[in-house]
Amino acid sequence: MRNCYLMQPDDIGRFAATLADGFSQYALFQHICGGKYDRDKMTLFWALSLALLPDNAICMADSKEANSVLVYVRPQSKEAGPYFYLKKGGLKMLFKFGFRSIVRLIRFEAKAKRVAKRYQTADDGYLMAFATRLNKQGQHYGKPLMEALLSYLDATGEGCYLETLKAENVALYKRFSFELKEQALTQLGNLTLYAMHRPRG
Repeated sequence: MRNCYLMQPDDIGRFAATLADGFSQYALFQHICGGKYDRDKMTLFWALSLALLPDNAICMADSKEANSVLVYVRPQSKEAGPYFYLKKGGLKMLFKFGFRSIVRLIRFEAKAKRVAKRYQTADDGYLMAFATRLNKQGQHYGKPLMEALLSYLDATGEGCYLETLKAENVALYKRFSFELKEQALTQLGNLTLYAMHRPRG
Protein backbone atom coordinates (compact mmCIF):
# COMPACT_ATOMS: atom_id res chain seq x y z
CA MET A 1 0.00 0.00 0.00
CA ARG A 2 2.64 2.45 -1.11
CA ASN A 3 1.86 6.16 -0.60
CA CYS A 4 -0.95 5.29 1.83
CA TYR A 5 -1.08 5.53 5.60
CA LEU A 6 -2.18 2.35 7.39
CA MET A 7 -4.34 2.85 10.46
CA GLN A 8 -2.76 2.24 13.88
CA PRO A 9 -4.80 1.59 17.07
CA ASP A 10 -4.51 5.20 18.22
CA ASP A 11 -5.83 6.45 14.84
CA ILE A 12 -9.32 5.00 15.29
CA GLY A 13 -10.85 8.22 16.61
CA ARG A 14 -9.45 10.31 13.76
CA PHE A 15 -10.42 7.77 11.08
CA ALA A 16 -13.91 7.45 12.58
CA ALA A 17 -14.35 11.24 12.52
CA THR A 18 -13.43 11.30 8.81
CA LEU A 19 -15.96 8.59 7.98
CA ALA A 20 -18.66 10.31 10.04
CA ASP A 21 -18.00 13.55 8.16
CA GLY A 22 -17.69 11.96 4.72
CA PHE A 23 -20.96 10.03 5.06
CA SER A 24 -22.92 12.87 6.64
CA GLN A 25 -24.87 13.54 3.42
CA TYR A 26 -26.09 9.93 3.14
CA ALA A 27 -29.81 9.49 3.73
CA LEU A 28 -29.21 6.08 5.35
CA PHE A 29 -27.30 7.55 8.27
CA GLN A 30 -29.70 10.44 8.64
CA HIS A 31 -32.54 7.90 8.84
CA ILE A 32 -30.69 5.76 11.38
CA CYS A 33 -30.21 8.87 13.53
CA GLY A 34 -33.97 9.45 13.53
CA GLY A 35 -34.21 11.86 10.60
CA LYS A 36 -31.48 14.34 11.52
CA TYR A 37 -27.82 13.46 11.17
CA ASP A 38 -25.94 13.26 14.47
CA ARG A 39 -22.18 13.47 13.95
CA ASP A 40 -21.34 12.36 17.50
CA LYS A 41 -23.47 9.23 17.17
CA MET A 42 -22.01 8.32 13.81
CA THR A 43 -18.45 8.92 14.99
CA LEU A 44 -19.15 6.41 17.76
CA PHE A 45 -20.66 4.02 15.21
CA TRP A 46 -17.58 4.17 12.98
CA ALA A 47 -15.17 3.95 15.91
CA LEU A 48 -16.86 0.73 17.03
CA SER A 49 -16.89 -0.60 13.46
CA LEU A 50 -13.16 0.05 13.10
CA ALA A 51 -12.38 -1.48 16.49
CA LEU A 52 -14.22 -4.66 15.47
CA LEU A 53 -12.34 -5.13 12.20
CA PRO A 54 -10.58 -8.50 11.81
CA ASP A 55 -6.81 -8.43 12.17
CA ASN A 56 -6.22 -8.91 8.43
CA ALA A 57 -8.49 -6.05 7.35
CA ILE A 58 -6.91 -3.16 5.47
CA CYS A 59 -7.77 0.30 6.78
CA MET A 60 -5.85 3.12 5.17
CA ALA A 61 -5.89 6.86 4.64
CA ASP A 62 -4.17 9.37 2.40
CA SER A 63 -2.03 10.48 5.35
CA LYS A 64 -1.99 10.47 9.15
CA GLU A 65 -4.45 13.40 9.01
CA ALA A 66 -6.93 11.00 7.35
CA ASN A 67 -8.59 13.32 4.87
CA SER A 68 -9.87 10.23 3.05
CA VAL A 69 -10.33 6.72 4.46
CA LEU A 70 -10.82 3.31 2.84
CA VAL A 71 -11.70 0.11 4.72
CA TYR A 72 -11.35 -3.29 3.04
CA VAL A 73 -12.23 -6.61 4.71
CA ARG A 74 -10.40 -9.56 3.19
CA PRO A 75 -12.15 -12.75 2.00
CA GLN A 76 -13.37 -15.24 4.58
CA SER A 77 -12.72 -12.90 7.50
CA LYS A 78 -14.60 -13.77 10.66
CA GLU A 79 -17.06 -11.31 12.16
CA ALA A 80 -16.59 -10.31 15.78
CA GLY A 81 -18.74 -12.23 18.25
CA PRO A 82 -21.20 -10.69 20.75
CA TYR A 83 -18.69 -10.69 23.62
CA PHE A 84 -16.08 -8.79 21.63
CA TYR A 85 -18.77 -6.39 20.41
CA LEU A 86 -19.79 -5.59 23.98
CA LYS A 87 -16.18 -5.35 25.12
CA LYS A 88 -15.40 -2.76 22.45
CA GLY A 89 -18.34 -0.52 23.33
CA GLY A 90 -21.52 -2.12 22.04
CA LEU A 91 -23.52 -1.18 25.13
CA LYS A 92 -22.39 2.43 24.86
CA MET A 93 -23.65 2.51 21.30
CA LEU A 94 -27.00 1.03 22.33
CA PHE A 95 -27.50 3.72 24.99
CA LYS A 96 -26.30 6.48 22.67
CA PHE A 97 -28.48 5.53 19.70
CA GLY A 98 -31.52 4.09 21.42
CA PHE A 99 -33.39 0.91 20.63
CA ARG A 100 -35.25 2.17 17.56
CA SER A 101 -32.12 3.33 15.78
CA ILE A 102 -30.37 0.05 16.49
CA VAL A 103 -33.35 -1.84 15.06
CA ARG A 104 -33.22 0.31 11.90
CA LEU A 105 -29.53 -0.45 11.52
CA ILE A 106 -30.02 -4.19 12.06
CA ARG A 107 -32.80 -4.30 9.47
CA PHE A 108 -30.67 -2.55 6.90
CA GLU A 109 -27.67 -4.80 7.55
CA ALA A 110 -29.88 -7.88 7.20
CA LYS A 111 -31.16 -6.65 3.82
CA ALA A 112 -27.64 -5.80 2.66
CA LYS A 113 -26.34 -9.24 3.63
CA ARG A 114 -29.15 -10.97 1.74
CA VAL A 115 -28.23 -9.04 -1.41
CA ALA A 116 -24.49 -9.65 -0.90
CA LYS A 117 -25.01 -13.42 -0.72
CA ARG A 118 -26.18 -13.38 -4.32
CA TYR A 119 -22.91 -11.93 -5.62
CA GLN A 120 -20.10 -12.15 -3.06
CA THR A 121 -18.12 -15.40 -3.29
CA ALA A 122 -15.63 -16.93 -0.87
CA ASP A 123 -12.82 -15.32 -2.89
CA ASP A 124 -14.26 -11.81 -2.63
CA GLY A 125 -13.35 -9.21 -0.08
CA TYR A 126 -15.70 -6.42 0.98
CA LEU A 127 -15.17 -2.71 0.52
CA MET A 128 -16.78 -1.72 3.79
CA ALA A 129 -16.24 2.04 3.64
CA PHE A 130 -14.69 4.69 1.39
CA ALA A 131 -15.21 8.34 2.24
CA THR A 132 -13.52 11.73 2.13
CA ARG A 133 -14.11 14.68 4.43
CA LEU A 134 -16.64 17.10 2.94
CA ASN A 135 -14.18 20.00 2.69
CA LYS A 136 -11.68 17.77 0.85
CA GLN A 137 -14.01 16.16 -1.66
CA GLY A 138 -13.20 16.74 -5.31
CA GLN A 139 -9.50 17.18 -4.52
CA HIS A 140 -8.48 13.57 -5.31
CA TYR A 141 -7.55 12.56 -1.77
CA GLY A 142 -9.34 9.25 -2.24
CA LYS A 143 -8.00 8.29 -5.67
CA PRO A 144 -4.61 6.95 -4.43
CA LEU A 145 -6.44 4.79 -1.88
CA MET A 146 -8.62 3.15 -4.52
CA GLU A 147 -5.65 2.70 -6.84
CA ALA A 148 -3.71 1.03 -4.02
CA LEU A 149 -6.64 -1.29 -3.30
CA LEU A 150 -7.01 -2.27 -6.96
CA SER A 151 -3.28 -3.00 -7.22
CA TYR A 152 -3.58 -5.18 -4.13
CA LEU A 153 -6.60 -7.03 -5.51
CA ASP A 154 -4.85 -7.70 -8.80
CA ALA A 155 -1.72 -8.93 -7.02
CA THR A 156 -3.60 -11.28 -4.69
CA GLY A 157 -6.29 -12.41 -7.12
CA GLU A 158 -9.11 -11.36 -4.83
CA GLY A 159 -12.46 -10.14 -6.07
CA CYS A 160 -14.28 -7.34 -4.29
CA TYR A 161 -17.90 -6.62 -3.42
CA LEU A 162 -19.43 -3.33 -2.28
CA GLU A 163 -22.74 -1.62 -1.93
CA THR A 164 -23.53 2.07 -2.21
CA LEU A 165 -26.69 4.04 -1.54
CA LYS A 166 -25.91 6.93 -3.89
CA ALA A 167 -26.74 6.55 -7.57
CA GLU A 168 -23.94 8.95 -8.53
CA ASN A 169 -21.37 6.62 -6.95
CA VAL A 170 -22.20 3.86 -9.44
CA ALA A 171 -20.37 5.64 -12.27
CA LEU A 172 -17.39 6.26 -9.97
CA TYR A 173 -17.00 2.59 -9.11
CA LYS A 174 -17.55 1.53 -12.71
CA ARG A 175 -14.43 3.51 -13.60
CA PHE A 176 -12.58 1.23 -11.19
CA SER A 177 -13.85 -1.93 -12.96
CA PHE A 178 -16.79 -2.65 -10.66
CA GLU A 179 -19.96 -3.97 -12.29
CA LEU A 180 -23.46 -3.04 -11.16
CA LYS A 181 -25.23 -6.28 -10.23
CA GLU A 182 -28.50 -5.18 -8.67
CA GLN A 183 -30.57 -2.23 -7.54
CA ALA A 184 -32.46 -3.34 -4.45
CA LEU A 185 -35.11 -1.23 -2.75
CA THR A 186 -34.74 -1.32 1.03
CA GLN A 187 -37.52 -0.81 3.56
CA LEU A 188 -35.38 1.73 5.37
CA GLY A 189 -36.66 5.05 4.11
CA ASN A 190 -37.25 3.53 0.65
CA LEU A 191 -33.53 3.79 -0.07
CA THR A 192 -32.05 1.99 -3.07
CA LEU A 193 -29.02 -0.22 -2.50
CA TYR A 194 -26.68 -0.58 -5.45
CA ALA A 195 -24.77 -3.88 -5.32
CA MET A 196 -21.47 -3.84 -7.22
CA HIS A 197 -18.78 -6.44 -7.80
CA ARG A 198 -15.25 -6.53 -9.21
CA PRO A 199 -14.33 -10.07 -10.31
CA ARG A 200 -11.02 -11.75 -9.61
CA GLY A 201 -8.24 -10.92 -12.03
